[in-house]
Amino acid sequence: MREFYGIAYAIHNPTERHQQMSAWLTKHKTLCKSSDMTVIWNNLSEWAGSADSAELRHKVVIAYKDALLREKK
Repeated sequence: MREFYGIAYAIHNPTERHQQMSAWLTKHKTLCKSSDMTVIWNNLSEWAGSADSAELRHKVVIAYKDALLREKK
């Protein structure tokens, strides 16, 4: 999750930030806990800024649901 936060403050171009965040969520969604996804969701508007989108939010929701399923096993 630290890498996701790092993208937010290291990449200033909104298009590139969106692409990097989207790629991170796709690649790392299986490594995060549901609590991590909750933190990302709650801070996404601040961290993504103008790069925030329905696509990013959808990926966070999917990762959250997947994490809940993994944690129940």
